[in-house]
Amino acid sequence: MTRNIRTSGALLSIAVTAVGVLWWTTPASYPFGAADRVKVSLTHLLEHDVTGPMTVAAGLVGLVVIFGRGPVVRAGAVAELLFFGVVLSDAGIMSVFAYGLAILGPVALLGVVVVAAARGKAFGLVGVATLGVLAAADTITGFGALSLVGRYLGNVASDFASFGGRLGWTLANAAACAVWAVIAAKAFRTGERPRWIRPDSARRWGRIATIGAALCPLPYALYRLTWLTPWPTDADVTGALRADTRLQGLLLAFAALAGAALTLGLISRWGEVFPRWVPIVHGRPVPVGLPVIAGGTVAGLCCLASPGLVIDSVLRGQPGALLLWPYPLWGALLAVAVLAYWLRRRAVPAGR
Repeated sequence: MTRNIRTSGALLSIAVTAVGVLWWTTPASYPFGAADRVKVSLTHLLEHDVTGPMTVAAGLVGLVVIFGRGPVVRAGAVAELLFFGVVLSDAGIMSVFAYGLAILGPVALLGVVVVAAARGKAFGLVGVATLGVLAAADTITGFGALSLVGRYLGNVASDFASFGGRLGWTLANAAACAVWAVIAAKAFRTGERPRWIRPDSARRWGRIATIGAALCPLPYALYRLTWLTPWPTDADVTGALRADTRLQGLLLAFAALAGAALTLGLISRWGEVFPRWVPIVHGRPVPVGLPVIAGGTVAGLCCLASPGLVIDSVLRGQPGALLLWPYPLWGALLAVAVLAYWLRRRAVPAGR
């Protein structure tokens, strides 16, 4: 284990210990429990006098583990992963990710169009011209598309603001889980490699996992697309939907569909070489780390959201929620698919 990893693990463990002491001794500082607005979590059932000591123990164990060797590091890293990935995790991480993607996705697309236009690419010039025509039509007709987008962004910002610092704890837990995932991966990277990780084997089982993972976000996409119809399938939605709410459903559905399409790239040619329709980088090899980091991040977020979703669906007597948001299955399948992609690409020169 490198010095940087040990340092990161030690600093994290010290911070975790301090937070645990704070929660244990100062009930008002505890962000979870019965009063927590995020109900889809295990910590919603645990108060400060339980979670506080557990967090202190996790921090102290982390300090022992990070400076240990062999079996101590492997067992301890798994224990820390279970604590941050199950006890402190909540499904709020997927809300942050989904809404962030729904906002940043169109912004990123606009940025690509503008950059392509600045470089004289046909794709960018056509895109900018199209945006100009739509803006002119919006002004002439008085449809108010720009104000619609503004209301949508305002709604999302208001939702995030209403949760205050609670989502900060969600992100902090995800960061701690990521650090221990790296430590665990380093600790288990020893011994002889089995046959199943060979590229030819990875191609076979990876294809099955990838197709399964691509199917997982489709129920949610269809669910949000119903917001464009007179019959929105959402128990929280009553009466006629405003235009900005329909736009929100469309963007969330688009994010889910885009995720499914990108997942299939793990077994497609365009997942190894940028296709011709991609501006600027078309024809170049796809860096191995790009799909691995992106797909691995989503897989990790799904796994973090899984315990809370399962617990909430059981307590509410609504197991159907696991069909709409199949995070446990999605996270596992996507992790396997990303692993297979990495095993294949690392052994074969990019673009071949």
